[in-house]
Amino acid sequence: AVESAVVASALWRASSIEQRVAHLGALAALVRDRAQQLAEGIAAEQGKPVHEALSLEILPALDHLRFLISQAAQFQSGTALESRQRLFAHKHAHYIYEPLGVVAIVTPAPLPFAIPLIQVAAAVTMGNAVVLKPSELTPRTALAVGELCLAAGFPAGLVNVVPALGDITRYLAGHPRIDKVFFTGGYAAGREVMAAASRAPRPVVLRLGGKHAAVVAADADVERAARGIVWSALANAGQHCGAVERVYVEDRIASRFVERLLAEVDRVQIGDARAPEVDLGPLVSEERRREVHRQVTEAVARGARLVRGGLLPEGQGFFYPPTVLLDPPHDCRLMVEETLGPVIPVVPVESLERAILLANDSELALSASGWTASRETAERLMSSLRAGVVTINDALYAFGEPAATWSGWRKSGFGQAHGAPGLREMCRPRFVSFDASRSNAPLFAFPYDRAAVLMVQRAIRYLHGRRKLGRGLALLRLLSMRRFRGRLPWRSFLFGARQRR
Repeated sequence: AVESAVVASALWRASSIEQRVAHLGALAALVRDRAQQLAEGIAAEQGKPVHEALSLEILPALDHLRFLISQAAQFQSGTALESRQRLFAHKHAHYIYEPLGVVAIVTPAPLPFAIPLIQVAAAVTMGNAVVLKPSELTPRTALAVGELCLAAGFPAGLVNVVPALGDITRYLAGHPRIDKVFFTGGYAAGREVMAAASRAPRPVVLRLGGKHAAVVAADADVERAARGIVWSALANAGQHCGAVERVYVEDRIASRFVERLLAEVDRVQIGDARAPEVDLGPLVSEERRREVHRQVTEAVARGARLVRGGLLPEGQGFFYPPTVLLDPPHDCRLMVEETLGPVIPVVPVESLERAILLANDSELALSASGWTASRETAERLMSSLRAGVVTINDALYAFGEPAATWSGWRKSGFGQAHGAPGLREMCRPRFVSFDASRSNAPLFAFPYDRAAVLMVQRAIRYLHGRRKLGRGLALLRLLSMRRFRGRLPWRSFLFGARQRR
């Protein structure tokens, strides 16, 4: 797969942006036309309801494809620079953004279609070839991504899907022909990827999960907050790195909020993800279900009050009931580690300051949300909550906004995905310049004689002198030097890059 990507990369990097956009358009048309079929396949393999597969995977994928199609030419064209050094004002300088080459993309099970498709599309837009290693729990959905790329006319070998176990991730990260690694997954696996990549060395972008804290202020619309938090916590059975996993609510409205939240939880319909009107499907594996249940039972053993769920159901399927706990200890695993399950821990607090303090006391800082009716409180929460993504009166939606970046702090990883910063991660910036002047030599070139020393001294006085009169005198002395006039276009020097243009 890597070798075929290397061959395809050499050809694809020379393709025009018009060719790439045409293929992206064909890919978008295929995703749109096969939306229902793809959503049913996601539901069957991963377990989310068909409606969620459409709203949380297919729709975001289409939105991101449209963004890439509309913005590709702009990002491919480079960025012109205006010199900040007057001595170099005659040079035509800019950044160009060239392909990395071959990128490895490793994706998790919770969003088995949206994450790989969006990242693959961004990579090929910027001229790269891809080796995609999906979660071993959802390989068929990733294979569908590869098939769609072939059907859209992308060259064979440009997008390679490798369904395999975790050891292949480490192998790819250390492979000498891989130019960059994009990993989305757990913290422990992310550390292994970074260690393997460091031996090359090569850059990595890591998205390592979150512990989304929702802060509910005393002036919040209780019904809206409850509905939003329940959906954000239970969508995809809580298996989303941006899912709400901690709730801090001010004491003044805590009882009303919990009452409303429980009413919303009780309305959630559990069942086969392929059936209509089902809200909550099974977890993706028995291992995931066991880990969720361990965190819940440990929190209860340490004093948390279980008010909904928390019991392993009998029968087939990896189902886990919507679970609500009150006042779990701040240092229990349920409040520290990523849960990735349909669990809502709620902690009443005496003040907004306390809620913000507890929300920020986490090593996982991918996303957070605030819930308030006050613009002033909203501004305070946006500036105070320490996470890569902070939203007010909503959650999860930032992943579906093509122009928004998706990045973490601390142990949630580093590097950018989505939007303009995400595209920049898919390329290598290079500074280039062209000197079209008729000078007889570079300004500071040999010989280092008396005239060279005087020229530099006068340039320093002119550019950085304290007094205006002294700077003016130094300028006149510079212009009087034959060496200076022969090596620098004096109009550009006097009037800057704008005069040159």
